[in-house]
Amino acid sequence: MLQAYLVDDELHSLNMLEIFLVRTGKVNIAGRSANGFEAINALRHIRPHVWFLDIEMPGMTGLELAEKIHEVDPDAVIVFTTAYDQYAIAAFELAAIDYILKPIEFGRLSKTIERLSKDTAWRLSSEPSSNDPESFGELIVRMLGTFHVASINGKSMHWRTAKEKELFAYLLLHVKSPSALHRDQIIEQLWPDEPYEKAKTYLHTCVSLLRKNLRKIGIENIVAYEKEHYILDTDRISVDAHQFMSGLLGWHNSTDVSIAEMEQMLQLYQGELLASEDYFWAMELSQQLENTTVKWLLKLSKQYLAQENGKKAAEAAERASSQSPYDEEAYRLTMQAYLFMGKHDYVLRTYRQLEERLGELNIQPSAITRQLYEQIEI
Repeated sequence: MLQAYLVDDELHSLNMLEIFLVRTGKVNIAGRSANGFEAINALRHIRPHVWFLDIEMPGMTGLELAEKIHEVDPDAVIVFTTAYDQYAIAAFELAAIDYILKPIEFGRLSKTIERLSKDTAWRLSSEPSSNDPESFGELIVRMLGTFHVASINGKSMHWRTAKEKELFAYLLLHVKSPSALHRDQIIEQLWPDEPYEKAKTYLHTCVSLLRKNLRKIGIENIVAYEKEHYILDTDRISVDAHQFMSGLLGWHNSTDVSIAEMEQMLQLYQGELLASEDYFWAMELSQQLENTTVKWLLKLSKQYLAQENGKKAAEAAERASSQSPYDEEAYRLTMQAYLFMGKHDYVLRTYRQLEERLGELNIQPSAITRQLYEQIEI
């Protein structure tokens, strides 16, 4: 049977909610409070399966109370009740988080209890063990190219909303252990045009949905909230973008990097950062990573040329020009590689491709590139 705790500053609403919940035959009332402060005190002693919180309460709103509950019990299930808060209703519908509209109707409440009974079955049976590898497993995250999240045993994350997906991407790129990310910074980036209270609602519902969907793939307690800050358990998350940045970006202008090291790190770059998403906050970092990749591809091409490996030099340079189609050095290195291999027709073709590209900008190839072309021009 579900254990429920009710919080509402209106006595009549509190009484009606309790009567209806008991009538379902599936809920036991673990406690009730007329304000958020009493509920926080109760939280020290009980862990109900579900909290029913009125949104508009003096002193502490239901949204603020929900945040404090999740600081103590990240997996607590919240159902909001509201009489008129239309923006909250829109948020909950968007994120598929439940709410009850006042005056409460028994039929609507019964559907909510039916769904909660199924969703919280894992808590009803037993709490997850700290030694359970399924509950405290690891995540494998791909952000270079198509954004994909999966547990280490191969269960893929399925997103219910676009904003939930964007929120997790933002957290992954901005929360670095042991530091935490303030709630307001997230709101400023993901909901810049929304009123603050409305944006807090959106954030809270997205975090709740994110936790729920992570749980479906066997991942518990990877997103925590404490004192208005969000924290990720980064020790349990492997992100290709993090590995890439700590590698190539960490080398800076180092000249003591082997070909094998460069090849291994460049292999991680399977496409632009979050290539299939349209996140304005990621654009600067995406461009930085692409520029860095091109820089190291050119270095790799030069190293292969120094070793007289024309084929590999051409491959690296062509990959650089495909990522940066107006980079003249990439075309010139490609020409040098094909010239070394004696493939003059490929040199001519590459030069014409460069001319066409630069022509779009109304400029001509540089003198050094023209000289290379003139060496084999027929």
